[in-house]
Amino acid sequence: MTAPNQKRFGIDHPLVTVKDHASALEGYMKMGFAPSPVSYHPWGTVTSLMMFPDNFIELIGVDDPAKFGTNAVDGFCFGRQLDSFLSRDQEGIYLVALHSKNANADDEFLRNQGLKGQGRIDFRRKMTLPDGTPDEAVVSLGLFVDPELPDASNFICQQHRPELIWVPGWQNHPNGVNGITAVTYLAEPSELSGRWRAIYGDRVTLDDGVLTADTGCGILRAMNAATVEHYYPGIPLPSGKSNEPHGIAISMSTKTPDVLKEILTLQNIPFATVNGSIVVAPEWTGNVIFEFHEYL
Repeated sequence: MTAPNQKRFGIDHPLVTVKDHASALEGYMKMGFAPSPVSYHPWGTVTSLMMFPDNFIELIGVDDPAKFGTNAVDGFCFGRQLDSFLSRDQEGIYLVALHSKNANADDEFLRNQGLKGQGRIDFRRKMTLPDGTPDEAVVSLGLFVDPELPDASNFICQQHRPELIWVPGWQNHPNGVNGITAVTYLAEPSELSGRWRAIYGDRVTLDDGVLTADTGCGILRAMNAATVEHYYPGIPLPSGKSNEPHGIAISMSTKTPDVLKEILTLQNIPFATVNGSIVVAPEWTGNVIFEFHEYL
């Protein structure tokens, strides 16, 4: 078991938040992902992970609203926040977690940079390893949800037992996907520039209308509707979204693009080839555009 080769504030995992977790998870398996076993957070949410060597997708939904309030910090409850996101008739990317190896220091740094924070959450999550052994992940989160950017905010995530998350047996996906390379937001670049520059400094650039933040483990991109149409021509955007900045796409690399195409064809999941990438529309992915490009 190995820990990721991650950098401070690299893309750790986007939360793809869905109303019907079981159905969405079945769809991911049809796309050729091999998820980790279903597990549960203490605040009432259910989760499965699409693990890659350095980051992962967390597919998450609400399981038990009766547990809302558990591990709340100053009234902020993760389960209740996810439920609020879904109650706005939305699914898809809610927040993106940024990697941390020292949640205390990183929390202090971001606060000093002027980011609005809600405090720390420390919790344990029961889990089962591939060989059936039960264990318990130990996690620290630092919440940085800006009320003016509710769907384009972040939290930092420190795994105190990373060997229980980055399990090699969970990283072998039939579709050959081996990492997240970008998360794309629909927003005017000016709306996210200040936040990203506070986190990444001079690793944030603006070129041809696309704001890019190099996180050290994948990039964050922000572009307006016209630029999105250039990147994803003919691809429908995630449904039910507000006009506020929000995530619309996750880009991933695959070692076997031809195998991925075969899987999608066999499962009757429509896809398009756009600018050399394989693109699956939001209706099949939990209301996110999935973009797959060949791993080089």
